[in-house]
Amino acid sequence: YKISRYLWYSFIKMQKQVAPKLQNIITVSQSSKKGIIEEFNCKKNNILVINNGLDTEEFSPIEESVRDPNRLITTASADVPLKGLDYSLKALKILKKDNPNIHLIVIGSPKKGGHTERLIKELNIKDNVFFKKHISKEEIRKLYSTSSVAIVSSLYEGFGIPIIEAMSLGIPVCCSNTTALKEVSGNAAINFDPRDPSAIADVICSISSDRDLRNSCREKGYLQASVYKNTK
Repeated sequence: YKISRYLWYSFIKMQKQVAPKLQNIITVSQSSKKGIIEEFNCKKNNILVINNGLDTEEFSPIEESVRDPNRLITTASADVPLKGLDYSLKALKILKKDNPNIHLIVIGSPKKGGHTERLIKELNIKDNVFFKKHISKEEIRKLYSTSSVAIVSSLYEGFGIPIIEAMSLGIPVCCSNTTALKEVSGNAAINFDPRDPSAIADVICSISSDRDLRNSCREKGYLQASVYKNTK
């Protein structure tokens, strides 16, 4: 994690020199704004927050789709520790003890022969994890529409588009209680400590076993997603 974090932020030294001199900065969340002020010593009044948007018509539920109660879904745009996939996989291992049919769809791809592939083998969950890479938005829509719970377990995000994609598609969301994820999800998601696989597993069990909670998450999710609707 330390090595990955160093490589990811290796350009920060230069930015720390340049950023305080900028008069106008745009960022995508209040969390990111706070980080820029604290880490780059920038003035609060020089930073404007403009949230990312989503085409909620493009990401609308497929009414005829049947949700698989054993299907979980997550997005890992990069195979790096900051995305928190390790903890979702460890939570899946816990859930598999009581439900051998549970499985996780990962939108993304692992590094060949890398840490994620080794972890999946170590946890003995190879038959419970399916990676989907280079797929269209329509294919993503179909996968979300047949899943029961969306997981966003990133350790850090500046925004968190997968949250509003899932909410717009009517799928209950559980996500990390860190950085912008809690801000973007509002009160429409069930939050967890991203470094605690047991906590993630408990949240997934709660959503899966409680119909009222699922319906509440869906209704709140639709409203939360509408906040970020791209009006074009």
